Amino acid sequence: MYELVTLRDKIRVEPQNISKDKKNAIKQQIKQEYIGKIIDNRMLIVGFIDIIKINEGIIIPNDPAVFYDTIFNVLAYLPMLHETVRGQVTEISEIGAMVNIGPIDGLVHISQVMDDFVDFSKNALVGRKSKTSVKVGDTVIANISVISTKGMMKIGLTMRSPGLGKLGKKKEKSKA
Repeated sequence: MYELVTLRDKIRVEPQNISKDKKNAIKQQIKQEYIGKIIDNRMLIVGFIDIIKINEGIIIPNDPAVFYDTIFNVLAYLPMLHETVRGQVTEISEIGAMVNIGPIDGLVHISQVMDDFVDFSKNALVGRKSKTSVKVGDTVIANISVISTKGMMKIGLTMRSPGLGKLGKKKEKSKA
């Protein structure tokens, strides 16, 4: 789930950027410091929205930069357990499938791909009984089953529940 988040921080503007427009210098520094970072061990910052307020700058002894107390809005991705997501398979391996769900890739372990025994075969994951296959480029529906934010954000997905899995697979079965 995406959310608009308001943050407040002291933004450090380097001496070479002080002569530039203050708002643009702060905006560039916010983008550099926050985009792609995990905040509060739960949200991934994916975009800068706008600056709400910039207070007077302060100078700290022995540091040539100016620090501006700034309030700003960013766009954050907050994955939720059991959230249903739609994504595209980007990689297949013996371990499972990597699925791009927007700002991040999630792993569907081979045991969570479908409610069937799954084999890895020629860059596809194939169910033994159902013969359903999952390949790179397939669009799938999955549930978020694991979220880890230690160091970097990692998402675990499952496609075993009814209604989840490769889109269009029911149509394929009815053709047979």
